[in-house]
Amino acid sequence: MKDSQSNMFEHSEVKVRLLNLYIQKYLNILSRAQGIEKVNLYDLFCGEGIYENGGEGSPIIFLKAIREIYYRNQAGKHKIIQVDCVFNDLETWKTEKVKSIVESKKLHYPIFGDLRFRNVDYTDAVPLVVDQISKSKKSKAFVFIDPYGYKDIRASQIKSILETKKAEVLLFLPTHHMFRFEKKGRPKAFMSFIEDLIPEKHWPNSPTGIVFIENLKSAFREYLGDEYFVETFIITRDVNQFFCLFFFTSHIYGFDKMLEAKWEIDSEEGRGWSYKIPDAPNLFSPTKADKVNKLESFFLSFLKEPRSNGEIYQATLHQGFRPTHAVEVLKGLASQNKIIVTSNDGQKIRKGSYYINYSEYCDRPKLISIQLT
Repeated sequence: MKDSQSNMFEHSEVKVRLLNLYIQKYLNILSRAQGIEKVNLYDLFCGEGIYENGGEGSPIIFLKAIREIYYRNQAGKHKIIQVDCVFNDLETWKTEKVKSIVESKKLHYPIFGDLRFRNVDYTDAVPLVVDQISKSKKSKAFVFIDPYGYKDIRASQIKSILETKKAEVLLFLPTHHMFRFEKKGRPKAFMSFIEDLIPEKHWPNSPTGIVFIENLKSAFREYLGDEYFVETFIITRDVNQFFCLFFFTSHIYGFDKMLEAKWEIDSEEGRGWSYKIPDAPNLFSPTKADKVNKLESFFLSFLKEPRSNGEIYQATLHQGFRPTHAVEVLKGLASQNKIIVTSNDGQKIRKGSYYINYSEYCDRPKLISIQLT
């Protein structure tokens, strides 16, 4: 077994931290959502739960989040939703270890929801998950895929989960190793992965590991189409070693919340996390001005024609930024008299208000229009 599978390294801890931040937001939102009575959580490569060095893996993160939201809602007299968990791993000893940890630490009670353990090959597990999600009524699902490699991972599997319109997927890929294989011979496992996503002849050259991740994100977006959102969280384990979490959803609010979790971890750029090597340059430490300028550059092109507040909200998220960043940039452009804000319903617009958030996107997506002067 690889040391990274038996011991939690710092980059793995950050991966689990993002999962923890998001799943807490996810459960909190759904516990207050009308029409949702149950959440299904799937961990398709659950591992052994706790690493040899004491680091907590994804099953423990899931169960602690479920327990916390249950007792918080109970104390606040909020709606209690059932959260069903499926922990899957091909190796029985791993799920047995998770099971013993759950029992010894009293991490789960039947009042929280169902807890099931499976030992099914990943390629067989995906269609079972899709079938269960499709049949489950008044429910949402979250699927975490943290494979031992990538040879069995296919874009078509991700798409089949998303097509239920009730699920979100968080996928970890060892992109550093994939990038090396792109440069050295392109073995069968690599080509099978790429060709399920894009014809080999259309796969672009990747001069760096970061560019490889960007190419992969673009390919996922092209493959899935505009109705789905795709975002990445880059984890730098060492100099020039980039691994990546890919998040997929069809729901814009879920996408907004994942971006919120990303920016909590990386407040400077929201792109990823970098191991701090002494005296080494940090790729993910731009100034605040650099961050704003990146979104500003996009707006200086995007706003050449009138755009509604709803369109700006959606476009901002697609660029990997949060609504607060959009407001920050728009205020800057307004102070330079570079934009015109027009009310579409004849009502007076409050100065500095741009109505760029999920609530306005749902209720009043065409309240105002903004364009360059």
